[in-house]
Amino acid sequence: MLLAVFSDSHGNTENMRRAVESVRPDHMIFLGDGIRDAEAIEREYPAIPFILLRGNCDWRVDGHDESILFELDGVRIFAAHGHRHGVKMDRDGFWNSVLCSGSALGLYGHTHCALIEQADGRLLMNPGSVGDFMRPSFGLVKINGGSFSCEIVPVERG
Repeated sequence: MLLAVFSDSHGNTENMRRAVESVRPDHMIFLGDGIRDAEAIEREYPAIPFILLRGNCDWRVDGHDESILFELDGVRIFAAHGHRHGVKMDRDGFWNSVLCSGSALGLYGHTHCALIEQADGRLLMNPGSVGDFMRPSFGLVKINGGSFSCEIVPVERG
């Protein structure tokens, strides 16, 4: 199973569209800051389950949470935009949320800096900014029966 992880599109739907077309994920999650962009992608690909989270730049948006705890194929995942966890200063608050939730994987955005970090048998991934015009990227989580791997994928230019 493939989970595509997007964050920080800031008005750029084309990069998300290219990413979806290139990897054909089974599930998608958007970690905030451009939720209207993610809603447009969700309408274009209604057969792919899509979790949409709000970020600090998603003003006047109702009906979307800022964080979520969910499970895919035996992998427990905590996801949030990250601004409420202070991820621009350090990741301690976010690590704490991942640990307290019992998750194996934590997904966050907000910093626009792609990162995969491992500690205490858990992984954190920031997919970077899919809306970045110089180095757009997204995350890809490959899940198989409770085990998983993560990678940062650059968006191919059109």
